[in-house]
Amino acid sequence: MTVFFMLAAVLFGAGISAQGAINSKLSEYVHSPYLSSCISFCMGAVLLTAALLISPYPFLIPAETFRSEPWWIWVGGALGVIMLTSIITIFPKIGAVEAAVLPIFGQLITGVLIDQFGIAGALQTDITVQKILSILIVILGVLMATGSFRKREQTGSSSHKTLWRALGILAGMVGSLQTAINGYLGTVLDSALHAAAISFTVGAAVLLILLAVLRIPLSNTRDAVAAGKKYWWIWIGGFLGSCFVFGNAWLAPIIGTGQVVVYSLVGQLICSAVIDHYGLFESSRNRIDTVKFVGLLLVLIGSVLFQIL
Repeated sequence: MTVFFMLAAVLFGAGISAQGAINSKLSEYVHSPYLSSCISFCMGAVLLTAALLISPYPFLIPAETFRSEPWWIWVGGALGVIMLTSIITIFPKIGAVEAAVLPIFGQLITGVLIDQFGIAGALQTDITVQKILSILIVILGVLMATGSFRKREQTGSSSHKTLWRALGILAGMVGSLQTAINGYLGTVLDSALHAAAISFTVGAAVLLILLAVLRIPLSNTRDAVAAGKKYWWIWIGGFLGSCFVFGNAWLAPIIGTGQVVVYSLVGQLICSAVIDHYGLFESSRNRIDTVKFVGLLLVLIGSVLFQIL
């Protein structure tokens, strides 16, 4: 049974990696990364709210929670908007592998800061030499996976990718902070599922307001509806995102948060490599050579060591 839960975590991780490719393709048809993110968040909010309604947890939030808790526990969804929209934007620019490993690097860096200073209600723990070494391993892996050791990449100079790579790292840093905030909210509400539903709902609301401010018409979805007859999978990004969040809430009490993180990372890195190598979901094809493979392996090893040390 333990193997089943491990494989489930791997599949949830693979799903969140595929979400980036799927939402990036959807963005092409709706002509806006914001509208693509909005569709994904709205779908996730509906699915998680439905799951919450059939769960044993109370649906309504006690009024005392709003009065006694800090304001920032409600901004996780807004941070999720930044993270998802950034990944949708960078995916076609740098490919699936880099869109996976760079946010992971950003997550680890912010994770160290969160633990060191007890940010967002996290338990304060000092950085250790072992964790620093694990981050250095990840950095080496990132450099290899992104081709930074080469003078020139196969597609030409990589200098034009610097901004997109920086945005990928920022997405991971924001995502790590979102995780800490949602974790605190889940503790306050005694339900990780409730926290996830709130996060997706807040994110959807933020994006709907942003669409109105930017005057991005919802009618832009017509091209996506037409394309959906052939590429039906462009609509499942929100489903995969909500499954990942729900899966974490489901598996963490069973096999432990650290195990969930590690196995989902395995799924993310494997799936991103397969997407890049074969050009799945109509993405650009970037073959995984030996250097990139070793880089991905180092990212995985460093990330696992970071979690267990």
